Amino acid sequence: MVGALYRWQFPVMKSRVLITLPLPTTVLEALKQQFELQVWDEGPMPTAQIAQWAKTTDAILCSLGTPISADLIRSNPQLSTISSISVGVDHIDMAAATAASLPVGHTPDVLVDSTADLALALMLAATRRVVEADRFVRGGHWSADWATDFFLGTDLSRATVGIVGLGPTGLAVVKRVRAFGADVIGWNRTEREVLGVRNVALDDLFAEADIVSVHTAAAPETHHLVSADRLALMKPGAVIINTARGSVVDESALIKTLSEGKIRAGLDVYEEEPLAKNSPLLAMDNVVLMPHLGSATAATRQAMMERALANLVAGLSGKPLPWCANPVVYTGP
Repeated sequence: MVGALYRWQFPVMKSRVLITLPLPTTVLEALKQQFELQVWDEGPMPTAQIAQWAKTTDAILCSLGTPISADLIRSNPQLSTISSISVGVDHIDMAAATAASLPVGHTPDVLVDSTADLALALMLAATRRVVEADRFVRGGHWSADWATDFFLGTDLSRATVGIVGLGPTGLAVVKRVRAFGADVIGWNRTEREVLGVRNVALDDLFAEADIVSVHTAAAPETHHLVSADRLALMKPGAVIINTARGSVVDESALIKTLSEGKIRAGLDVYEEEPLAKNSPLLAMDNVVLMPHLGSATAATRQAMMERALANLVAGLSGKPLPWCANPVVYTGP
């Protein structure tokens, strides 16, 4: 009886969770059953607001648009978990998190196919000039009869496709373009033999490919891997696709190359997101632009959400995160 009375007089406090993005009502209602929530749903959450709310929270549920700095981590030693609804964690200072023994959750292995599908969609849109032709028709410019040089593009079935990064997404793209009949060449940071892919040096890949598709992860050693020098190696009329990370491509160099009309591009990611309203890319007809939609299918986003929530609940329960981006916090160096 005394024990029961003690429990009623001193209930266990709910853990506090800072959520930095809008979530479906059903998800929020379920979380409210277990946690005390602070939810930001007014667009990108300002850094100052994150810092203020983080002082009174035990865990953060975020996405790629939420920068988690070393200073924020060091200033909030009460944090037990960061769970990001993303595969990449380059928006989080991982060195600081690991130094603080703070586990960071992410959502790997669920968006490979959806990202590969989008890469293929961008290839077809750019090589066959789909968006450019759509604007042409909608603008009322289609007045001439058929002509032999009207909106000429590139056959994927006759193309050489260069895959930069032969990880899971790169391999999924290999599978897709081979089904079209394309010749495939590849480059990986650590050489990897893949059936149907001829490994070449990175500079040779840019010089030889009709389409270059970028699938390498963001890391210090891949920053501006697609440089001005490598863009200059590309054939006239070649296409570059980026569904990986914006930092892998030197965007200023790409803009300059595109403005010269030498190549075309299909982009889903950028060095700064959202893309600036004054970006020269917006005025170019030879580039297809997407607002970072690689994972944007209902099934993939649901899977990402489920993994992020599983990470959050595990961390706040004192258990290891099932999908931890820095597992060394559990095992030690």
